[in-house]
Amino acid sequence: MAKTDLIQLVLLLFLGCTAVTGFSPTCSAIQASKTSGFIVGDQVPQFARPQYPPTQLRGHTTLKCALLPNVVTKISPPVRNAILFGTAAVAVYKNRRGISKVLYPGSLSDPDFSEPLPEGKLGCPLVGNLGIIFDSGDNENGPGKFWRKQAASVAKSDESNRKIFKYSMFGKPVVMLAGMKNIKYAFNSEFKRIKTGGILQTFTNLFGKENLLFVQDQDRHQYMRKLLGQSMTPDAIGKSIPALVKGATNQIDTLKNSPTAQMEEILTAFTLDVAWRQILGLDLKDDEIDAFNKATEDWIGGITNLRVILLPAGFENTKAGKALNYLTEKIERKIDDLEQNGPDESTMSYMVYARDEDDSSKRLSRQEIIDNALLLILAGSETAASTLTVTMLALGLHKDSLKKLKYEQAELIRRGEDFTRSILDKDCPYLDAVIKETMRIKPLAGTGAMRFAQETFTIDGKQVPKGYGVAFNIGQTHELDPVVRVSDGSHMDIVKGFKPERWLDETTKPTEYMPFGYGPRYNLAMAEMKIFLALFVRRVDFDLVNMSADHVTWKKASIIPKPEDGAVISEIEIALGVCAHT
Repeated sequence: MAKTDLIQLVLLLFLGCTAVTGFSPTCSAIQASKTSGFIVGDQVPQFARPQYPPTQLRGHTTLKCALLPNVVTKISPPVRNAILFGTAAVAVYKNRRGISKVLYPGSLSDPDFSEPLPEGKLGCPLVGNLGIIFDSGDNENGPGKFWRKQAASVAKSDESNRKIFKYSMFGKPVVMLAGMKNIKYAFNSEFKRIKTGGILQTFTNLFGKENLLFVQDQDRHQYMRKLLGQSMTPDAIGKSIPALVKGATNQIDTLKNSPTAQMEEILTAFTLDVAWRQILGLDLKDDEIDAFNKATEDWIGGITNLRVILLPAGFENTKAGKALNYLTEKIERKIDDLEQNGPDESTMSYMVYARDEDDSSKRLSRQEIIDNALLLILAGSETAASTLTVTMLALGLHKDSLKKLKYEQAELIRRGEDFTRSILDKDCPYLDAVIKETMRIKPLAGTGAMRFAQETFTIDGKQVPKGYGVAFNIGQTHELDPVVRVSDGSHMDIVKGFKPERWLDETTKPTEYMPFGYGPRYNLAMAEMKIFLALFVRRVDFDLVNMSADHVTWKKASIIPKPEDGAVISEIEIALGVCAHT
C-alpha cells in the first residue's frame, strides 16, 4: 500500500467514523448525497459554521458516518469499526518497513543480507529506550539494570540472544555484543568493520576527541597507542611504586583513631592522590588537594548527570565543565613545566617525552597529552576506587579470603621483600586473584566506548547493518562464561559467588574476562589496587557495619557498582610498623 493510500485511510477513520471522532453534529444540512453517496462539496464547510446552538451540537444523531458511502452507514457501528480498524492494521503491517524507517531511522535490516537483525526492542519512536536513563539501576544489583532486563527479555525466545541484541540509544539503533568471541570479532576490526563515529557530544565534551577512545583516524590511533605505551611499560610502572606506597600509607594512617570509616571515601582519596601525585606529577598543598579532589569528583560526575547528557550545549557553564577547565589548566601548566625543566617520574612526563623510535621528531600533540591524561585520571581514580570498595565489602563478607590474603602478605614481610613490579606480579597470586574475582563479579556497568558499523557484517548468525552502533557488555560477558556459570546466576553474586581460588587453577580459571576493556591504562590501575590492598591487609583488621551475608545493597548509579553504604567498617585495628619493608 502506498503512503498516500495509508494517509487517506487514516483521514477516513478520523473524519468519517463517529467512533473515532467521538462527535456527530446534528445539523440536518450535513447529509449524505443520494446520488453519489458522499458529502456534497459545498456542504463540508458547515462542520465549522458557528450558527448552530451548542444544545444542538450535543444531541444524538442518526447520522452514522459523514464521509462514507451510504452502504457503509447501513452496517452496524461495531462491525463497521472493526472492518475499518482491521483494514488500517493490514495497511500498517504491509507498510511496516516504511513506518519503521520514519519512526526508527536507520534501524532497518540490510536487504542484501539474508541474516535477520538481532532480537530486541527499540523503545520510543525517535527517542529510543528511555530505560537507559530512567531505569538504569536498582539496589539489588546496582547499575546496569537496563542491560540485564534487555538480555533477559531476548533470552526468553532463545538463550543465545543474550550474546547479541539490539536497542536504541537516543534514537540511534545499537547492537550490544557479549562473549569474547563476538567482541573480538567486531572490535579487532576497528577502523575496518567498525570505527568511532557520531559519539554523543557529552563524552567528547568530558574527555576530548584526541584520545585512544575517540580518535577517528586509524593511523593516528595506532601511533598514539604506540607512544602512550611508553608510559605503561613494566619499568615505568615500577618507578611509580614509591608514589603509590606513599599515597596508600597516608590514607591507611587516617584510620588510626577512627571507630568507623567509609572505605569509599578513603579509597577515593587514595586514587585521587595517585592522580595528582603520580599521573600528573603535581606538587599540591593541602588546600590545593581539596580543590583538585572536588574538581575531579565534579568532572567525573558529569558522566551520569542528565543535564550534561541531554543538553550538551552550554557544557562549559556546568559544574562538570568548570571542573574540566580547572583540570585542563593544571595539566597544561605541568606540560609547560616539563618542557622547561626536563622529565620526572610522573606518567605525564613519559607522555610528554615519548618519541617515535623511527623518527625522534614525532611526538604526541599537546591536545593528545591533555585528553589522554584525563582518560588516565578516570581509570586511575573512579574505576580503581570503586573496585577496591567492592573488594572491601567482599573481604568483610568472606573472612576466610581475608585470612588467606593476610597470610600471603605475612610471608613477604618474613622474607623482607620490598614492593616491586615483579613481586606484585609473581609472588602475590592470591592478591591478584582477589582483585580479579571482584572485577569479574562487579565490572564496568556500562557499555564501553561505542563504535559504528562502516559496512554491514554478520556475527553469531545475525546481521549488523551499516550505520548501527556497536557496543559490548562486560557484565553479560562475565555472566555467560561457561567455566564459571551456574544456572541460578549465583556465580555473579558477591555473597555466593566470590571465590578467588578459582583463579589459581587452570581448570576453574575464567575464560571470559575483560573488566576494564583493553588498553595501557589497565596496568596502572592494577598496580595501585594491588599496592593499597596489600598494605591494607598487612595492617588492618575490620568488620562490616551495615552489610552482611543476608543484607547487601548497591548504589543505583555509578560507573562500576559500589555498595550502597560505601563499605563502612568498624572494629578497626591498626598494626604499626608492619610496612617497614615497603
